[in-house]
Amino acid sequence: MVLKLAQTDLLGRYPQVIIDIHEIRNVRKETSVTIFLEELKKRNIPYRIEKLEIGDVLLPSGYAVERKTVHDFCQSLFGTAEGRLRLKDQVETLATTYENPILLLEGGLSVRMDPMNKAIYVPVRRYRISRRLWHVTEEEIRIHPNQFEGALKEVESKGVKVIKTFDAYHGARILMGLLVNARKEAVEKRRKFYPVVRSKPKLKDVSTQQLFFLSGLPGISVMRARKILRVYKTPYNAIIKVKRWDVDVEGIGQKTLDQVIKVLFNEYKENKDV
Repeated sequence: MVLKLAQTDLLGRYPQVIIDIHEIRNVRKETSVTIFLEELKKRNIPYRIEKLEIGDVLLPSGYAVERKTVHDFCQSLFGTAEGRLRLKDQVETLATTYENPILLLEGGLSVRMDPMNKAIYVPVRRYRISRRLWHVTEEEIRIHPNQFEGALKEVESKGVKVIKTFDAYHGARILMGLLVNARKEAVEKRRKFYPVVRSKPKLKDVSTQQLFFLSGLPGISVMRARKILRVYKTPYNAIIKVKRWDVDVEGIGQKTLDQVIKVLFNEYKENKDV
């Protein structure tokens, strides 16, 4: 596992929060993370923004938060054709890397279950009609409530705590509360007061080591590494037959294969800056 040392800012302060750049780049509407970031600025709490391999928000004492809207959560149950990690892979990676992994389900407390229609509904807009009446526009997500709840229980069974919020503002308050708890825990247990970036999870067994050996190659996610091992059985066989990956393994194209071959077959050149 590679640990990235915390760097101070221009004032010599260590960051108390590290935020994944994808959580703030090209974001069209407010989210738990963007609101949380504005609160950090108001309180003059040092933070850093960078590209994170694991998690969306890192806090002291090994707290790592993965933020998902209900819509994103449901989509991630099935993965993508491009080979992006499914929810199972994301959760397992988060759980094996950080001591306090958390899934922040934005809008999870606002979900309306409809088992008769085999769907769940998420509010996307609401406004007050009278003192006690509200008009709510909902998005229908075609997933059975039992499957939705079952997926959340599966996440928790992997060791990742699920925290549901009403909306983005509630989520930002939750994040601030987690920061307070993380700092308090760091003081009590005499831990580092800043978050530590881990670029690879703890490798508990041979199978996990094999997955992350292959997923270190360009364009090869954990999901794709698993597909490769299902075909070739061992990493050794996979490397020997690497030039057939685009033929034997579903989802791997010529472009990805070219990147992998470039890494494997080019002669190593010493880089003194690394």
